[in-house]
Order: sequence, then C-alpha cells, then structure tokens
Amino acid sequence: MIMSFVKKQLLLTVRNRQHFTLLLAMPLILVWIINFAVGDLWSQETPALEGKIAIAEHGDEQKDLEQIKQDLNQIPVPEEQKKRILADIEQFQPVHLLKKQVLGNEAFQQSLKLEEITPNQIHELKDNDDYAVIIEVPEHFTYQLFMNMAADHQDTVPELTYYFNESSEFTAGVIMDLLLAFEEEMKTMMIFERYNLADLRVPTEEIKGSVQTLSRANPLTSTMYYAVGMSVMFVLYIASTLGTYAYDEKRLHLFDRLILARSSRWTYLAAIFLTGTLLAFIQLLILYGMSSIFFRMKWPDLNQFLLITFILSMSIGALSTLLTSFNYRMDSNQASSVFSNLIVTVVAFLGGSFFPVQFISEFIKTIGNLTPNGAALSAYLTSLQGYGFSDIQPYLTNLLIFAVTVTIIAAFMFPKRGGAS
Repeated sequence: MIMSFVKKQLLLTVRNRQHFTLLLAMPLILVWIINFAVGDLWSQETPALEGKIAIAEHGDEQKDLEQIKQDLNQIPVPEEQKKRILADIEQFQPVHLLKKQVLGNEAFQQSLKLEEITPNQIHELKDNDDYAVIIEVPEHFTYQLFMNMAADHQDTVPELTYYFNESSEFTAGVIMDLLLAFEEEMKTMMIFERYNLADLRVPTEEIKGSVQTLSRANPLTSTMYYAVGMSVMFVLYIASTLGTYAYDEKRLHLFDRLILARSSRWTYLAAIFLTGTLLAFIQLLILYGMSSIFFRMKWPDLNQFLLITFILSMSIGALSTLLTSFNYRMDSNQASSVFSNLIVTVVAFLGGSFFPVQFISEFIKTIGNLTPNGAALSAYLTSLQGYGFSDIQPYLTNLLIFAVTVTIIAAFMFPKRGGAS
C-alpha cells in the first residue's frame, strides 16, 4: 500500500512541468549566473609569475673592486689583516649576487627573464610593458658600498633605483619583495663587518629544514560553493510541493476514500515521508551529476557524499510530513505557501546558500547549522575539502535530530481523520 502511494506522488511531481523546472533547472541556471558574476572574487589560483627584468649598470663592478684593492694597498695595515680583507673583497660583489643568486636564481628561471641593458635604454624601456621592473645601478655602487661598510662613510651610501610596471602588479610585487630582502641582507652584512662580527653570521647553506603543510584541505571555488548552496536551498521546495499535493488530495476527497478503504493515517504519513526522501535524493543526485558534467565538480569521497545526501533527503521527507500535517489541520495549503514563499528564503540566508554567513557573524553561522540546508551545506563543503567523517559528523547529527524531531511533531499534528480541528 505504501509503495502505491509513493508511486502516485512521484508521478504527480514528474508530470507537473512547472515544479519539475523549479526543482531541477533553476538551481543550475542560478549557479551559472552567480558563478559568472562572482567567479573572479572567489578565485584561489595564484596569478602567473612571469615577466622580464632589466638591469642597467652605469659603472663596472670589477673596476670598483680593483679600485678598492688599490686603496687598500695604500693604507698602512698589517699584512695578515690585508690578506683577509683582500679575500673578503673577492667575495664582495653585490651586483653580481643580485644578478646571479637573487634575480637569476634557478627557482625563477622559468618565469623571470633577466636582461642586462645600457643606461641609455632605460628611458625607452620604461614604456615597454614586457618589463616588470627596471633596476638602475649607479656608478661606483660597489666601491661606495664597501667604503661605507669599512669606514662608515654615511655620506657615500649608494642607492639602487627601481622602475616598476603598474600593469604587472603581481610580478613587480614579488620582485620588490626579493629586492627588499636583498637590501636587508646587505645592510646586515655591513653591520656585521663594521663591528667585526662576521664570524657570528650563519651561512644560509648550513640552515636546513623541512616544509610541512598544516592544512591539506582542497580549495573551494565559487562554482562548488554555489552549486551546493543552490541545491540545498531548492531541495526544500520538495517539502512544500508534496504538502500542496497532499492538501489537494484532501480537498478532492481522495484522502477520505483512503480512510474508507481502511488505510491507516500512519501509512499515509509514511508514504509522504518516503516520497519526500526519495524525490530529494533523486533531485540531489541529478543536480550534482549535472554539476560534475557542466562545472567539473568532483567529490573526494563518494561514500561521504551519498551519506550526506541520504540524511538530508530524510530531513526533507520529515519536512514534507510536517507541512502535510499543518495543511490538513488548518484545512488549507497556507502552510506550504508560507514555507515556499518566506521560510525557504529565510533559512537559505541563515544556512549560507547566498553567501558565507560566517563573514557576518559566527552566531548566525551557528544558527544556520541547525537548519537542514545549513547543516547539509557545511557537511558538503567539508567533504569537498577532503576532510574525514569525524569532521562532518556534527552536521549529520544535526540533520538526524532535525528529521526525527520534525517527524514526531508531524505525527502528533496530523488529524486523526484528516479533518480540520
């Protein structure tokens, strides 16, 4: 008997093209529109690091080093100290380090191309968008830097000049960070050398470590979020639809015929519950199946997805029985109308179907997780990020408590003979 009722309700839903369109087509259309409108705001992809770097030297670093050696020979210092200083000079090549170890590092060879240009080309290349940064090295840069470090000549501190391309904001920003780190390293070296603390510096090649990822969560895109958000919202309409169909059966005296045929009202409510559960499960499978085809949304754990979908479907079945009971008790389909026109919108907002409500208030997020759509949304998104069953269990518990509670209320609210009380 129950399966006959379920079959009848399924046929009524499929034959109603308006409801069929609302339940299946509208969520996909809305996801498409919303994804097109806000897709860039949710993009978690790192912009491509690519571009050219030009460096122009007004002088010659090797000539600066030779000049430093000549000046050193004219200073009356012990021979042993002079040898040590000369050995340090051979390693003191800041422009060479900048070109080879910083900007020319192997890590950037595939993305950044370093070109050496003449000072006369600087003005011409400023208007060339291919170059993210142009670096201008003043004349006697290495010589003045060494003299400042060795003799504390504050009036001879040399400065590099940078020209950044505003159209290559990301690449220019990364290069700026590299240059700032290089400058800090040079300043640190100057301080250590000035106060004879060079032995305290730890060579970077001796520093070893490992990188561990603290969060292995898969990133969420706007497509994923709104595909789930719209699905858990529109699945609520199944409850109002079945509640309306149930009242139509009462209005047309079909329910009275069932009572005369000695069918139990519990059998009727059970059929409504099973129909709502089955319709919701089918709708969600179709929606997420289409999402995987059109939006390439993949589920890391299919078993988790099916479990969440089944428990959410049970909550929709419970809601269907509750609205049916209210309609029968009030002898109108007003409960279904209020639910579909007002309550669905409210719980969709609280549950986060329109946007992540935790950005507004954690309290609203907590309230939202008590609604069937909000709990299901959190469970789905947690599963999409690759978390385990223990992470989605609280949301599933909320859904089960909701389904059991609403079913019990519906059973007590349903009139004994289907009439208004």
